[in-house]
Amino acid sequence: MALAMVAGDLDAAVAGEVAKRLVLYARRPGHQSQFSPLLQAQAKADSPFADLIGWIHAHLAAPLDVPALAARAGLSERTFHRKFIAATGETPARFVETARLDAARLLLARGVSLKSVAVQVGLFPATRLTQAFEQRFGISPRLFRDMHAGF
Repeated sequence: MALAMVAGDLDAAVAGEVAKRLVLYARRPGHQSQFSPLLQAQAKADSPFADLIGWIHAHLAAPLDVPALAARAGLSERTFHRKFIAATGETPARFVETARLDAARLLLARGVSLKSVAVQVGLFPATRLTQAFEQRFGISPRLFRDMHAGF
């Protein structure tokens, strides 16, 4: 909406430049979710998981397996797994991978090196990041960075 207002007040070219600078789409493709998976999960999650999801996002480089997350939530692994799926609609592993890949896209768009991105988001070595990125988005992280960096 804000980009539409900029386009209305100034012009579409200025709105396009603002979108590029903010790494946003001027208009989202029809297949793309309108909200961040992280924000969707935080909105749907019950009390212990809302805090946990914020903590996950802040600690992507840490080991984020079910035992560690269950302990942080104060639940048994089995109960944690079941309740996390009920609250977020995703398995903990899928959720963590999504959070890591979303963060990776932001870093790559800023021109950060692939190796550094892999370390920062907890998908190292870089081959692990590349494999997950290509599987999820159908494009290599290097190509994504080359297409988006510098805007």
